[in-house]
Amino acid sequence: MLKDNLSRLAGAAAVSCLVMAGTGTNANASQALIASTAPQEITLDGNTADWDGVAGIMVPLSGKGGVNSVEMRAAIKDGRIYVLAIWDDSSQNILHKPYKWNEGAGEYKKDKQKEDRFALSLRMSGTFSASKIDGSPFEADVWHWKASRSNPAGIAHDKMWKVSKKPFEKAKEWPTPNGGVVYLARISDEGDRLYKPVKYSVKRDDIMSRYEVNLTASGSIADVQAKGVWRNGRWYLEMARDLDTGHSDDAAIPASGSIEIAVAAFNNVDGRKHSVSEVLTLRTYGSGS
Repeated sequence: MLKDNLSRLAGAAAVSCLVMAGTGTNANASQALIASTAPQEITLDGNTADWDGVAGIMVPLSGKGGVNSVEMRAAIKDGRIYVLAIWDDSSQNILHKPYKWNEGAGEYKKDKQKEDRFALSLRMSGTFSASKIDGSPFEADVWHWKASRSNPAGIAHDKMWKVSKKPFEKAKEWPTPNGGVVYLARISDEGDRLYKPVKYSVKRDDIMSRYEVNLTASGSIADVQAKGVWRNGRWYLEMARDLDTGHSDDAAIPASGSIEIAVAAFNNVDGRKHSVSEVLTLRTYGSGS
């Protein structure tokens, strides 16, 4: 099985290199993820059996997020894009900054544990970058799956990055590696709030979740269906969304074409620490049906 997987990945990587060499349209992208029509229906349940026949690539990651690489596959079925991400993680972290009971104080104190997370960003406009703060102005659609705050609802947190060299409303100033600054806003898509913090005045269990998850969220914020399952030291994450949602806060993915993307993984780390890919190209060859 492992030999078959490696052979499949190597073959897909070779196809990716040929596609890139043949077009030369994306100088920033180091790899291409190919999405063609899925050979069968795909169910978001963490079981990869229905991904048989769909080639993938191994994407290297760098940074402080504790993940070195992620296997990526993509497919199109009935006007929807499906994405599979698999990465090694020795422990399952499904609580985010939970409350831990402090017997001496007689109250809950916030614990340092962080949830495992994964993000897929897609170019909407500007000079797309895998980094929000390298100085490039751009807008991106972001599918941010969170093991604690979105997975129970079966979705990924759908949001946008807006990066500018000029100040704008609700943006925060961030330093860039070259000594400059950019102005960044991370904006949730329109729709219901996905989660909210809760507090406990009396002891229940020793560890309590800090967040209450909205299990019936609606609107553009809930466009991305997602299911992550951890087993045997690996996360298996499946995500799906309409190619074109018709929402202005979402990237429209062509049924046959290309779009720049990047991915990031967070292994029990805070938001400023993550493992991130280079810019990739998602190339679609499906009919959309």
